[in-house]
Amino acid sequence: MLNVFKLGYVEFKVQDLQAMKTYYESIVGFRLTDEKNGSAYFSSSTDHHNIILKESTESGISKFGFQYTADGSINDVKDHLKSLDIEADLLHDPAPGVKEALQFKDPDGYTVELYPEMDLAEERGFQKEGIRPNKVGHLSIRVSDAKKQVAFYEKLGFYNTDWIEDFFGFMTCNCDHHVLNFFTSETKGMHHLALELRSYNHLVETLDFMRLNGVHLEWGPSRHGAGHNIACYHYDPEGNLIELFTDGDVFIKELGIFDPRPWHRDFPQKPKVWSTDECLSLWGVDFEKALV
Repeated sequence: MLNVFKLGYVEFKVQDLQAMKTYYESIVGFRLTDEKNGSAYFSSSTDHHNIILKESTESGISKFGFQYTADGSINDVKDHLKSLDIEADLLHDPAPGVKEALQFKDPDGYTVELYPEMDLAEERGFQKEGIRPNKVGHLSIRVSDAKKQVAFYEKLGFYNTDWIEDFFGFMTCNCDHHVLNFFTSETKGMHHLALELRSYNHLVETLDFMRLNGVHLEWGPSRHGAGHNIACYHYDPEGNLIELFTDGDVFIKELGIFDPRPWHRDFPQKPKVWSTDECLSLWGVDFEKALV
């Protein structure tokens, strides 16, 4: 009855709203679609927004939202969540472009919203300059117990696609290798936000663009194990770790495998448990900054 199919948006608390607006507009290349009540809304493509920047005295992730389809009304979905022991509040007009949403806390206290519809952006999100990613690809957050988080999101229909040992769990709600992952940690907060690029050529062009615009690369590029995405990482102006990636695995949930690729070691490639050493860089490249 409930089909969650897309990571729709991520909201950040920001101390320097102007610096972060400049980053998302001029560096990332998203389009500013609205400003209201101390918040700025940015679109990656067709949605009214995929990134929300909320002025605050703190920095860090505030909430994230997923789009869903369902057989019944939003009240039916609310009742369904209650049957899963998830108490959700029904919100009316929680943000520009979103008429209604269900909001709840996951086991680690992160604020999650489910919404059935979002207005389209009046103009294309893709700008003429900047990185111009395809979309917000996935979100990685630090939690007290990754296994507990994975079990919770499985109740919402997510699939567990891979593990790094027993502390880093990957989950998807569509054909992407992951739209969420959970990193068992002593601290709370976002590990990274990932933006999907179109190709390795796009990634290389982006790295030249970033260098010319004073954005320093912290890790990569290299190909990861879990997901097999070619990835690199940098920090935004408020210290949030941002991944740029391309060429990620495609999950075929009906078969329980990933769409075959020549660089897969397993045939077919199935969800599994990876060791940390083999997972971070399949190319065997060491970088000064450690990701985990």
